[in-house]
Amino acid sequence: MILAASVGAASAEVTLSGSARMGVIDNFGADNTGFTSRARVEFTLSGETDGGLSFGASFRADNAAGANAGTAGSVFISGTFGTLSMGDVDGAANAALGQVDGVGLTGLSDLNELTYLSNGGADFDGDGNIFDSNENVDPSALYTYSAGDLSVFVSSTNPSDNLDLAVAVGAKYTFGNLSVAAAFENNNDQDTSPSDIDNVMIGVTGTFGAVTAKAIYGQADSLGVTADQIALSLTYTADALSATAFYADDSELSNLPSDITAGSAEAYGIGASYDLGGGAKVVGGYVKNKTADTNAVDLGVSFSF
Repeated sequence: MILAASVGAASAEVTLSGSARMGVIDNFGADNTGFTSRARVEFTLSGETDGGLSFGASFRADNAAGANAGTAGSVFISGTFGTLSMGDVDGAANAALGQVDGVGLTGLSDLNELTYLSNGGADFDGDGNIFDSNENVDPSALYTYSAGDLSVFVSSTNPSDNLDLAVAVGAKYTFGNLSVAAAFENNNDQDTSPSDIDNVMIGVTGTFGAVTAKAIYGQADSLGVTADQIALSLTYTADALSATAFYADDSELSNLPSDITAGSAEAYGIGASYDLGGGAKVVGGYVKNKTADTNAVDLGVSFSF
């Protein structure tokens, strides 16, 4: 955090934070070696009502126009009833299960990530989970409620988009060093290539000493055609050093009778980071896209402020 400023009542605050990176990358294909750099600023707004309700919002500076339209950033209100968020929010399945660990300074196309059907907002982050840049670009909603070790999630993309509505429910339970999660989602896409897809996802995460293991499995069904997807990762941490390996495969999704499977692939990767302290890390990784028979590697320094 590099800036904090009070606005209005003492219970309201606006903070400014940021991230940056620079390095080199050889990016999936011939003659793609070069420099890579990026700097981003994020605004976080928070406040509390006289009755104890928390509220706030966050958005990146480069997504300010999208945040104004509800297609980037997010807004929330929270209390004993849970938390309701709107904007470019994760669907309930993604909120419950997340993704396995990835590698690289730049994410290397985030091929560790599986496909969720119910994420809202335009794909500003390039995470591959919004299948058509013209779909789901209105504010989506996510409701979360936690009681002890159990969390439940419910989400919907904007119901005004009656050609493409995605809904989801999910739950996550944590006990000791393990957490298990499950979710169901449906995407009813009736525009460019009509389809009605159901997707069931299950996942488990465990920490065993210095090693964190994650596994996610999903099965989608559309018009009687099924497709499996799976992802695994192992991350080892020792003092300032962290090393990760992953395998992910959602390539079967390309067999579904739908236009929402862009970017599905089988891939694996390895990478490491070393914490220099003060928000700086040396980060690098290698990823192989087996489906496209291409690979990428990057190395550089990342910063958080």
